[in-house]
Amino acid sequence: MASTVVDGITLTYVDEGSGDPVVLLHGWGGQAASMMPLIAGLRDKYRVLAFDLPGFGGSSLPPAPWGAPEYAAFVEKAVTSLGIGRATYLGHSFGGRIAIWLAAHVPETVQALVLVDAAGIRPPTTIRRRTRQAFYKVAKAVLHLPVFGPRGPALQERLAMRFGSADYRATAGVMRASMVRTVGLDLTASLGAVSAPTLLVWGEKDAETPMADGRKMERLISGSRLISVAGAGHFSYLDSPAFVNAVVSAFLCGTREGATG
Repeated sequence: MASTVVDGITLTYVDEGSGDPVVLLHGWGGQAASMMPLIAGLRDKYRVLAFDLPGFGGSSLPPAPWGAPEYAAFVEKAVTSLGIGRATYLGHSFGGRIAIWLAAHVPETVQALVLVDAAGIRPPTTIRRRTRQAFYKVAKAVLHLPVFGPRGPALQERLAMRFGSADYRATAGVMRASMVRTVGLDLTASLGAVSAPTLLVWGEKDAETPMADGRKMERLISGSRLISVAGAGHFSYLDSPAFVNAVVSAFLCGTREGATG
């Protein structure tokens, strides 16, 4: 692992191989090491960069709550600082949010895009979800009342542990606020602005970002192609590494030939 400082943030990262650059962006709670099957599958033909995004792994925390736009701006600066102006971006889950934002808003920096079980589409709101969210908001507001005194923060934390998602419960402070900002931003409108060649790789049994999200992204991203990974879940690149590596490698080979042809 190497390290550098970007905008005052210590960034740890993997930099292996040589050739056209491919930047790997991990999911929420992950780190560069969690992308190792992809790193191993690509480093013989490409220069592969895999970051511990700020707040994860060995990298320091962001200075304030960040969402996908702030993480994307940081990644762009980090990649530029390593001498790369244009790269292929591969994002898994939360990393897919960052990659989508880059491809939609700074397209000149994105050679091609690979989205693996990517997040970014807000799930439909069910009656149960709306009721649960409404109760949580009301209870949270009540616990801010002076009558609860010093017990208020502890009770609020217990409420979060009861009603928050697994990722929400596992985080605190700036990272919990960052997760809220991240999940709250629906990137559906950005998908139509993506012009880079795009491959979508999806576990057919993904329960976190379901296959329906992949199909919607395929419809909205012009010229994109969706590949289903049989029997795989949200971490399709870990569940079926040989298949995913083969599909990604074939796609990257095609985009490289198209760029030089």
